[in-house]
Amino acid sequence: MTAAEMLSARVSASEEIRGQALLEAEAVILDLCHRDKITSALVPLQASLAAVYVHRMEAAGEESRKEGEVNVSYAYNKEIPADLMQRILSHRRLKQAEVANAAKKTV
Repeated sequence: MTAAEMLSARVSASEEIRGQALLEAEAVILDLCHRDKITSALVPLQASLAAVYVHRMEAAGEESRKEGEVNVSYAYNKEIPADLMQRILSHRRLKQAEVANAAKKTV
């Protein structure tokens, strides 16, 4: 299952918003993990992060809303949720190891 399919199963936003959210999630994950491409293990995390971004886009800057007795707070408005960040960082590659391995010459 692709990240786009996973995201469309989670949120009912327009295709343009879902696509933009997937691109942003991919860029953030690649930057955090020091990678060049999304691996198969990162696809569900990309969809999860994209879902957070879709909700941010749909909230249009609102941090909370109160209608009558109903109070809604968008806790995910500022940063990546801690549990999701922990899962993403578990796939992080160390830059030092890449630099050290690039300097080695194979015979």
